[in-house]
Amino acid sequence: MKGSLIKQHRKLNNMTLEELARGICSVSYLSKIEHNTINASEQIYRLLGERLNIALTDINQEFDETIYLDLINWHEAIQLRDFPLMKEYYEKNKKALEYNRNVELVNLYKVILARHNSKIEDEVVDEETLKELGNIYPNSTKEFQFFYHKVLGVHSLLKLELKEALYHFHKAEVLLGKVPHNDTEVYFHLALAYSQTHAAVESNYYAHMALDGYLNELDYERIVDTYMIIAINYRALNIFSLAEEYYLKLLKISKYHLRSLEKRRIYHNLGFIYANQERYEEAFDMLDKAFNIHTDEIFFEISTFYLLASTSYYRGNIEDCWNYIEEGEKKSEERNITFFKYKFFILKNTINKTTHEDQFINQVEHEIIPTLRENNQYGEYRNLLVMLGNIYYEKRMYKKSAMFFKEANNYKETQKKDLL
Repeated sequence: MKGSLIKQHRKLNNMTLEELARGICSVSYLSKIEHNTINASEQIYRLLGERLNIALTDINQEFDETIYLDLINWHEAIQLRDFPLMKEYYEKNKKALEYNRNVELVNLYKVILARHNSKIEDEVVDEETLKELGNIYPNSTKEFQFFYHKVLGVHSLLKLELKEALYHFHKAEVLLGKVPHNDTEVYFHLALAYSQTHAAVESNYYAHMALDGYLNELDYERIVDTYMIIAINYRALNIFSLAEEYYLKLLKISKYHLRSLEKRRIYHNLGFIYANQERYEEAFDMLDKAFNIHTDEIFFEISTFYLLASTSYYRGNIEDCWNYIEEGEKKSEERNITFFKYKFFILKNTINKTTHEDQFINQVEHEIIPTLRENNQYGEYRNLLVMLGNIYYEKRMYKKSAMFFKEANNYKETQKKDLL
C-alpha cells in the first residue's frame, strides 16, 4: 500500500518518475515500488517520503473497519444535514487518519471532506480539491468513484451546469449497484437536476424512486422536498389538478413544520396554478401570502412580483400591475437576472398591445428565444415559440408560423439533444 501512497503523492506534486527517483533509486525500481510488486528498504522509503513531504516509515496501513464505518456514517450525517454530527465525525475521522494511512481510507476521507465543506459553506468545491480528487480517480476504488461523482454532481448543480450534473449523477447511479450501501440521495439529485432542465417526466420518475427511499428512512425533510419536486413537475406539465393536490397535501401534512421558504414556494406555486386556471382572485390571494413571507431567495421574490403583476393585469387592476412591474424590473436589474428582464419586457408589450410590432418580434426571435435555449430554460422557450407562431399566423405569414409551431411541438427532442 505504500506504493499506492507514493504514486498518489507524486502525481499530486506533478512529479515524473524520473524526478522522484533521481538520486534515490532507478526509475524501473520506483515503478515496481509504486505498483506494490516489491518492498523497498526503510532507507529508500524514508528518502522518498522526504522528497514527497510525507511519512512512509512506521505508519499503519491496515484497512480499519471501524474507521471505514465512521467515514460512511459521516457521509450519512452530511445527507441528513445534521451539522453538529457532521462536525463530530469530521474531527473523529481526521484524528483517526493521523495514525492510519491506508490509501483507500485516506481517499474516502478526502472525497467525503469535499462534500462536507461544500455543505457547510454552501459553496462549490475549490479548484485545488477538484484537481486532487481528479488525480486520485484513475487508480481509485468503485466506492471512491461513487462518492466522487456525487460530489461533482452537486458541484455542477450549484454552478447550474445541468448537463455536467446529470452526467455525474447518472455515473453515480450506475456505480450504486457496485457499492455496499443504499443511497436514496442519488435519485433525489437526479430528480432535482431533471426538474431544473424542465424534463418533468424524467424528474418524476426519479422523484418517486427517491420518495420510496425517504419514506422507508423516515427522512421528513427530504419527503417534503421530494413532494415539492413532484408538484413542480406536474405544474410544468400543465397537469394543474395534480400539482394543486400535492401542494395542498404539503400544506396539510406539514402545517407546523414547514420552513418559511417552503411555505412561500407553495403559496407562490398555488398562485401560478390558479392564475393558469383563470381563478385570478384565488391566485392573487395565494401570491399575496407568498409575498408577505420574507426569505432571502431573490429569484422567487422577483418571480412573485411577476405573477402579481400579470394577475393584477387580468383582474383589471392596471395601476397595481405597473407598480409590481416597476419593482420586479428594479430587482431584476440589480441582480442582473436576464430571465426576468425578458419576462417583464414581454408582459409590458402585452399590456401595451405592441407584440405585433417588428421591434418586439425581432428581439424575441433573435435574442430572447436563443438565450432561453442556451440557458436550458425550455418551458419559457416553448411558450415564446408558440407566441411567435400565433403572431406570424395573425400576420398571415403561414410558413414562418408553421416553423415556430413545429419547433414548439418538437421542443422535447431539442431539449434532450441539448442535454446529451
